[in-house]
Amino acid sequence: LMELTSALNARYADKEQVGNVARNVLRSLFPSWLPGAFGVMFAKPFPEFSSRMNAWATWVAGTWLMGECEINDCEVDGGKIGHKQGLLVKRCRFLEECGCASVCVNSCKIPTQKFFNEDMKLPLTMTPDYE
Repeated sequence: LMELTSALNARYADKEQVGNVARNVLRSLFPSWLPGAFGVMFAKPFPEFSSRMNAWATWVAGTWLMGECEINDCEVDGGKIGHKQGLLVKRCRFLEECGCASVCVNSCKIPTQKFFNEDMKLPLTMTPDYE
C-alpha cells in the first residue's frame, strides 16, 4: 500500500489530484449506488444509528490498514456527545509507514472526510495525532 501511495504522490504533483484519486479508490470499494443511497436511507433519517454503524464497520474492516482501534464516544453537533459514534485509532499504521504529515492529509484524511461527508452524507472529522 505504501508503494502505491508513493507512486500516487510521485505521479501527481497537485494535492487535489492525489485526493481525487484516493477518494475514487474509496468509491470503488462500494457498489456505485450505495454512497448516495446511504445518505437518503440512513444518514439523514437516522444520523446517530448511521454514525454508530459506520464506526463499527470501520473498526471491523479498517483495522488491517489503520492498526488497533476502539469505538468510542465523540463530540458531535458542536458539543453534544455521540455515544459510540467515534473511532479511536491508537497508532495509525498508514501515518507511521508514510512518515509524512502531508501524505497523511492529502492521501487519507481529506479524501476520506470528503467521501463520507459528501458522498455518504455522513459527518466525519479525522484528527490525526502527529506526535
